[in-house]
This record gives sequence, structure tokens and C-alpha cells, in this order.
Amino acid sequence: MTHDEAARDWSRRLARAWAWLAGLTGLSLVAVLGFGQVEAGAAAAAVALAASYFKARLVLHHFLDLRRADAGWRGFFAAMLAAILGGLMVAYLIPAF
Repeated sequence: MTHDEAARDWSRRLARAWAWLAGLTGLSLVAVLGFGQVEAGAAAAAVALAASYFKARLVLHHFLDLRRADAGWRGFFAAMLAAILGGLMVAYLIPAF
């Protein structure tokens, strides 16, 4: 693979990641605004947090190049993301005192 081909491949990969990020942001927005009713608040939060998980993974893998790291590092970051976003969901579900 020549330098120009590698640069085009890298550009396509980043453009595809950016498109996914924009789409997931749109999904979060639609979930929060579309499910705005009180009854659907937990569902909207779950959809928005799930989209946030995938957005963070995309940033880590494509823009911070974690895809080249060992499986242990990738698993560690995926578990940390799940723990943080899971904690946010639990905090949302627990009624404020």
C-alpha cells in the first residue's frame, strides 16, 4: 500500500467514524426529545447513554487509536465506560431526596 492509498484509507475511516458520531448524536437527541414524557424518561436516558457508550468507543478506537492496543486495554476501557454510564443510569433512576 502506497502512502497516498494509506492516507485515503485513513481519511475514509475517520469520515466513517465521524458519520457514526453524528448519527448517534442524532439518535440521542431524538430519544431525549421524542421520549420527553415523564413515563418514558428512563427509556430516553437508556437510549442516550447507550449511544454515548458507542460514541465514546468510536472516539477511543478511531481518534485515540486504541484499536491498535492489546485486547486487555480495549476491554479495560470498555468496562470502565460501561461502569461509568451504568452508574449514571442508576443515579438517574434513584429518586432525589
